[in-house]
Order: sequence, then C-alpha cells, then structure tokens
Amino acid sequence: MSVVIDASVIIAVVADERQDAARALLEGWLEAGEGLHAPAVLPYEVANVLGRLVFDGALEIDEVKDIWDDLAAVGLVLQPFDLAEDGPEVAAVTARLRRRHATDSTYVCLARRLGTVVWTLDRALARNAFDLWLPVQLVS
Repeated sequence: MSVVIDASVIIAVVADERQDAARALLEGWLEAGEGLHAPAVLPYEVANVLGRLVFDGALEIDEVKDIWDDLAAVGLVLQPFDLAEDGPEVAAVTARLRRRHATDSTYVCLARRLGTVVWTLDRALARNAFDLWLPVQLVS
C-alpha cells in the first residue's frame, strides 16, 4: 500500500501545533512499510514555507539543512508531472475543487493514479474534496 502526503503534513512535522499528530502518522506509515509519495512540486512548497519561517524568525537558517536531511531520510518518492497525461486532469480537478492554484490538484491526481488517498492538514482542501468524492483525508 502507499499514501500521498502533501506539504502541509511535512511542514507540520517540523513546525506546527499539530506536530504530534503528523509525526505519529508518519512514523506509523514508515513502520508499516507504506510507500510515501508526493508530486514533484512538494519540495518547492516546503521550501516556500521554510523560507517564510526563517524570514519571520520562527526558524533559524541553520535548522533548514537538518530539516531537508530528515525529509530525504524518510524516503519520500517524488512523482514527476507528465504534461500530456497529467495536465488536463490537474486542470479539471482544480476547476472542480474551485481552487485558484493547481498545486493541491496534483496531489489529488497522484492519489487517484496510485489508488490511494492524499493526507493533508488543509481543511478547505479536505472539505471540498469530500464533497466531490475525491480521495483526500484530513489529519486530525
């Protein structure tokens, strides 16, 4: 079995009030031998948040390298984006989710392709996806 995790879960493990729940899930998946997947956009989303945390003074720049090393050790499989195959589906899911950005849709489309679900802390994404019967699970 495998799971798709979005950037909010990775960020929560590092710096969020829901850190314990995110860590417990991640540890459980690793212990169970689950394949952890994400679209190739995840590192950019994580980098955006880490940069903002450093800028805001919530994180020291020296801590960023350790965070990336920890993320690399998890064995997360980053899936490439195929323009011809993934593009139309991502655009359609983005429209259905009524989102302004297609980033979240890449996670949903990957989960559909792998026959699994996206785990997220994004309540709006989970709520919208639930209403559309899309494979998204909210970390609680």
